[in-house]
Amino acid sequence: MLSLDPATIIFQVINFIVLAVVLNRFLFQPVLRQAAQRAEEKERLMKELAEERHRVAVLRAELEQKQMELDQEAEKILAKARERAEAEYQELLQQARAAAAQMLVEAQADIHRLKQQAIDEFHEQMVDAILEVSASITARVAPLEVQGALIRGLIERIREMGRSEMDRVEAIRRSLGTREPIAYITSAQELSTEQQGQLAQILTALADQNVSIKLSIDPALIAGIRVRLGDLVMDNSLAGQLQELRQQVSAALKEQVGNA
Repeated sequence: MLSLDPATIIFQVINFIVLAVVLNRFLFQPVLRQAAQRAEEKERLMKELAEERHRVAVLRAELEQKQMELDQEAEKILAKARERAEAEYQELLQQARAAAAQMLVEAQADIHRLKQQAIDEFHEQMVDAILEVSASITARVAPLEVQGALIRGLIERIREMGRSEMDRVEAIRRSLGTREPIAYITSAQELSTEQQGQLAQILTALADQNVSIKLSIDPALIAGIRVRLGDLVMDNSLAGQLQELRQQVSAALKEQVGNA
């Protein structure tokens, strides 16, 4: 039969209590504190992780918002660029059309000018040919009476100028100066002594001083004479009349073409 010694039991109890106190103080409490610290650290880490995840989520949302805004801004920039490019294209197209229209107008103007020039040249050649033939025929058939009539007509013109155009007469006299004037007379045919005297007389009266005559013959005048005295030049020849007729016909043809 097991005998229990009270002293032994008490000693064992005291040893157990001491052991429990020692274990609790040096083993269990540090382990519990360490476990509690680890739990707190874990909780802190979990909280920080949650906060970090929240920050990451917020940052991601912000980045996504920024990306969306950038995409929208890029789309706006592209739209403006497309509008600007379209506007520039339309402007260039308008300029090209305007340039083409201007070129067409200039081309039409050049064509019209060349056409008008060709018509004018043809008219000039036609009139020249007609007048050349007329001059040739007139030179062969013009009688001496025509020469005399043209000379008398010029003398009468000078006499009429002396009566009704004194301002012009004074201007002619001033242009002669103080030297003895010379009248240069070109005639289609030889002048008679009487005709030369008449011309010298009327020109002396016109100049109000003695006038010398220098005579030359030019069959190209066909009939009639041309007189040059100082600033005075008077032509009363068939060639001169044909030239006036040529100018009148050319002007009439140009006017007719212009109206057409």
